[in-house]
Amino acid sequence: MKDSAVMSTATKQPWYMELTDLACSDMGTKIVFATDEWFAAADNLLQKSNPIFIDDKFTTYGKWMDGWESRRKRTAGHDWSIIELGHPGAIRGIVLDTRFFTGNQAPRFSLQAVELKDTKLTDSLLTKRKSYGIGTKTSEEDLKTANELKSDAWTEIIPFTKLNPGYEGISVHHFEIDGKFSGKRWTHLRLNMFPDGGIARLRAYGLVKSSLPAKTMEDLAAARNGGVALAVSDAHYGKPANLIAIGRAPTMADGWETARKPNRPAILKPNASGMIDFPDFDWCILRLCTVGNIVKLLIDTNHFKGNFPESCIVEGCLFTEKMDYKEETKYFSDPKNLAKIKWTPVLPRVKLGPHREVTFELPKQTGPISHIRLTIYPDGGISRLRVYGTKAE
Repeated sequence: MKDSAVMSTATKQPWYMELTDLACSDMGTKIVFATDEWFAAADNLLQKSNPIFIDDKFTTYGKWMDGWESRRKRTAGHDWSIIELGHPGAIRGIVLDTRFFTGNQAPRFSLQAVELKDTKLTDSLLTKRKSYGIGTKTSEEDLKTANELKSDAWTEIIPFTKLNPGYEGISVHHFEIDGKFSGKRWTHLRLNMFPDGGIARLRAYGLVKSSLPAKTMEDLAAARNGGVALAVSDAHYGKPANLIAIGRAPTMADGWETARKPNRPAILKPNASGMIDFPDFDWCILRLCTVGNIVKLLIDTNHFKGNFPESCIVEGCLFTEKMDYKEETKYFSDPKNLAKIKWTPVLPRVKLGPHREVTFELPKQTGPISHIRLTIYPDGGISRLRVYGTKAE
């Protein structure tokens, strides 16, 4: 097999990293099966946190490592694992990190994907998963079950590819998935290591592909339902995709936060309404998972205690033109295009406070709406935005 040339280790963040990490354990993604986990469990691959290294930490089985690491292979074959996505979706980019695996990284890997309609075999493997982890390898019985999936024949989305050791500056590998797979829905992944070794993290950035039932109240902006961040005026400290992540933000870093406006007034003065007239503001645009009717908003400034916005406005629009994600982000980032769009008020300008979660019941249902624009005055951070409503009929 020849090494692929699709890898990039560029320091600039690729466009697809603005999407949802479908492989993150926070999304409900799980390891279904792994051939060998002697030094470190495959579950570590899915952690949201970046890998760490503890110099003097050892286990009964050897050096503790924050990733998936198999034993040095002395039998035929290679190591591989099966991953079940918590929310099926289309994958646009992969980030694979070998950080701290400096002499023990997997020298090569490949990635395969499939949409499984029948999950009896994977469900069976999941029920036994609790008996595996560090210091284990799969049983012959479970290997036989895993082989019945015929996962070696799943679609190859990243071919046989060389990996760098886990040194700073070269350990993070970026892969843009071939455009022919851009709309393909996947439920499971197979990660192959050739022949053995360690990988710290696997990130699979993409779009959740789900179908909401009619008349069911849902968070239409949530990443878990297929919502996505498209455009932003500033994301100096945190990206807008965090606004639609699962659960409340664990830290301030897990929200959308902008830089302080350099042109803010030297002395702030309120107007007649009690709001401050700022000369500038920040905004972000989210595409809802479906065209819907909005009935309630939740705005959470959790952890933003001295850097919350003074106030905000929420607007919506109905944009029906079909575009690929990359094309759509470019469109909504262009001020000329934004000026053409008819924005409907959803929530008038309201005061915000520190470190609090506030629900706004709308006086009447607003919609149909496909996109939301959140404007904050003048700058600052918000951790979550929930847009509750129903799918438009």
